[in-house]
Amino acid sequence: MMRNRAVFSRACRLGRMMPYRSAIRNFFFPKVCVFCGGVPVRSGRAKADSLCEDLSVCAVCLALLPFKLFTAHEIPCLSNAYESDPIPGFSVLVPFRYEGEIVSALRALKFNDAPYIARTLGYFMATSAYASGRSFDAVIPVPLSTSRLRRRGYNQAALLATEISGRLELPCLECFLIRTRSTRQQSRFVDPGLRAANVRGAFAVPEEASVEGLRILLVDDVFTTGNTLHEAALALFRAGAADVTAVTTASGRDDDNEKGFMTSDLSGAKKHRFAR
Repeated sequence: MMRNRAVFSRACRLGRMMPYRSAIRNFFFPKVCVFCGGVPVRSGRAKADSLCEDLSVCAVCLALLPFKLFTAHEIPCLSNAYESDPIPGFSVLVPFRYEGEIVSALRALKFNDAPYIARTLGYFMATSAYASGRSFDAVIPVPLSTSRLRRRGYNQAALLATEISGRLELPCLECFLIRTRSTRQQSRFVDPGLRAANVRGAFAVPEEASVEGLRILLVDDVFTTGNTLHEAALALFRAGAADVTAVTTASGRDDDNEKGFMTSDLSGAKKHRFAR
């Protein structure tokens, strides 16, 4: 009995000390902004300070990020649209313009072993998906080839998808879409036709997985011509997905402007061939 009281008393003391331990840790090892590397300074506004602390972003960088208007988040996937496209209404949600600190953050996430950036970018991608008003059943990242995954150590799209799924309280089905073959990096091709050929038929849903009837949020870090996302979405539709919408951090496409691409723009378009 005495031993139990001693343990309980010690636990109470440790519980009272936790806030102080946290304060001491933050004093010696403060969180830094993922964009500028500086220590965030509180503005005195509770909500803004809470958001900045949660995302590890200082108020200055947050104010300077190249946000797109919410009405301009949704844009058509393909830059080289064609008449016989089986999914002409497939679109992508994009919260940022591809410039400034977003470019640096995406390059660090992808090439400089900075997976922690996914937490910050994933928040804004999840916000864009939520603000779209669409309903989703699952989140699926665009997969990397086995060789590229081995070299990089992680799939940046999967890190973003994990963060988004947590924010939206949806399952992340990372293994429900695979690469059927290795492809060259899309950035090595300038011609949209070559980009399309590079990824044509490169994705599939494994036999043991089922996306039948699911409304899927497809995740990648950035897109330009949209061919990679388009091929991934085609594989999901062919496997029985009810709907697929993509989300990326930014778009590097020239025709991505603030006019946007609203769902209403699709009213006159034919339904994709996999519609039920």
